[in-house]
Amino acid sequence: MNLFSYRLLTFITMPLIAYSGWKRCRKHKKQQQHNPELPDIPDCFRSRFGVNRQKYQTGGIWIHAVSVGETRSVFPLLTALKENYPNLPLTVTNGSTQGALQALQFSPVEIQHQMLPYDYSFAVKRFLKQIKPKLVIMVETEIWPNLYQACQEHNIPIILINARLKESSFKAYQKWGGKVITNALNQTQFIGVQFSADAEHFKALGAQQSKIKTLGNLKFDLTLDKHSTENANHWKAEHNLTTRPIWVAASTHAHPNSNELSQSEEHIVIEAHKRLLKSEPNALLILVPRHADRFEEVAKLLDDNQLHWASRSKQQPITTSTQVYLADTVGELMLWFAVSDVAFIGGSLVPFGGHNILEPAALNKPIISGEHFANLKALFEPFIDADAIRIVKDSNALADSLYQIIQNPQQAQELATKAHNCFTQQTGALQRTIEYIKPLLK
Repeated sequence: MNLFSYRLLTFITMPLIAYSGWKRCRKHKKQQQHNPELPDIPDCFRSRFGVNRQKYQTGGIWIHAVSVGETRSVFPLLTALKENYPNLPLTVTNGSTQGALQALQFSPVEIQHQMLPYDYSFAVKRFLKQIKPKLVIMVETEIWPNLYQACQEHNIPIILINARLKESSFKAYQKWGGKVITNALNQTQFIGVQFSADAEHFKALGAQQSKIKTLGNLKFDLTLDKHSTENANHWKAEHNLTTRPIWVAASTHAHPNSNELSQSEEHIVIEAHKRLLKSEPNALLILVPRHADRFEEVAKLLDDNQLHWASRSKQQPITTSTQVYLADTVGELMLWFAVSDVAFIGGSLVPFGGHNILEPAALNKPIISGEHFANLKALFEPFIDADAIRIVKDSNALADSLYQIIQNPQQAQELATKAHNCFTQQTGALQRTIEYIKPLLK
């Protein structure tokens, strides 16, 4: 595919793209009606076409992160940029409303924000004219040919950081990307990849070897709240949980090929918990679905399984009979990791591809995952090689691993220590990235 074909295709599909974006923004407005504490996303839909009513500071740095995980991964970067360039405004864009909420609610520094303009020349050029950035930073796998082309035309340096290409994305780019992707990659100043496997993938797509830098994963450079343990202990004491075994099932998913709740990851997790309760009747599961729009159906699943459960969003108390705590809020995952004795990482017992295991590792927690972690294979491999993570295939194996870890504190600590050591050995990506950015901002 060349740039003309890409532009023609995106023009033809504009109504579908616009409708999808409009639905997401309308959904956010409805969520605000139920939860007025949610921040507004200014000009949520119209900004997708470069139209908004904000007055931007110009001459700063534009950072784009598509969704929740990518947004949280750049928080340390935002802090470092503000420390190094205190007079430059930071503009953050997101591709999803959930990512936008993360940025607006939890950014560690002051930012300007809007949704990412769709990749139409008129939209991206309009936005570039509004903010006049000195540097554009794209996070992970955000390759937008019209945006990259516009940056080149306006002599604005653009970089791709924390870059990764999971196998499915790599094959799709190989099959359909062609020249338009190769040209976009070579319009960057550099591509900071996470792992050597990612470097090989970008090279195979036509990126110049000299542009590819293996810098590591920014998510390893977590900035933990120094009060996280204190806050966790306070929360446990407040709810009389100091003596109860607690495990968290984080970022759980529906089955990607089925709408049936019986096929969901939550169903597998609940089955494991029911089995665990037979030997550990005092155990508490903190269940954290990945997507907010599934909170209600997961609540129904808990009812169908006749479990005693309480809801975080409804501020229901946890009693001695509570078996499951539904964490139906956004942005509190680190708290749930901190209060737990064991962390199960979702997206891995259904064929989704896995999720980030670094946060519980940084907090020194034993980690369990399912077998479906192909999206993050390069991240998982050092942990697997170090025997720092348990991999399970089904609800029975999950329940057995949970029981073994709960019953053997020494074994649990050894597993946690290995995970934490594996985490600390791979930090430093943030500083390496900053060093490559400095010459571009002189």
